[in-house]
Amino acid sequence: MTVDYDLLTTDRRVLDRELWKDLRNSGLEVDVRKGDFDDPLAGVVRIGGTPAHEVDLVVGKWTWETGVVMRAEPMDVGGLTVRVPPKSDLILLKLAAGGILDLQDVTALLALSDRDEVTSEVDAHIHDLDAEARANWERLRDQSPDRGHSR
Repeated sequence: MTVDYDLLTTDRRVLDRELWKDLRNSGLEVDVRKGDFDDPLAGVVRIGGTPAHEVDLVVGKWTWETGVVMRAEPMDVGGLTVRVPPKSDLILLKLAAGGILDLQDVTALLALSDRDEVTSEVDAHIHDLDAEARANWERLRDQSPDRGHSR
């Protein structure tokens, strides 16, 4: 629900600062941040200067994230064709992030989906995520749809 754009890649070459030299020379801000060993991401490249015009290139570090990239499907976004992951893979990404808002997003994605189909797709890949993500999935998956938005 933010105004920036988040893109996912598992190609770590984007973390080479020299790759972005031409963009920086054209006046765009490019901030390359490599993740530490224990970070959940390999890094992030933030391009742009204002939140309304920012792109975060998130660099995944896990094999399962390559599957998310490979399963993404072309979609027109403002006249630009980009590959967008299906809802089940968005759920996997949110479960891996594991924050409170991420888990609320999982509930919302389930409510906006063919629950049985999406649940089956997530179940097919959830074993690749860590124990905390799997436990959160079990709790959210088994939550009845009418209780999903209770407070």
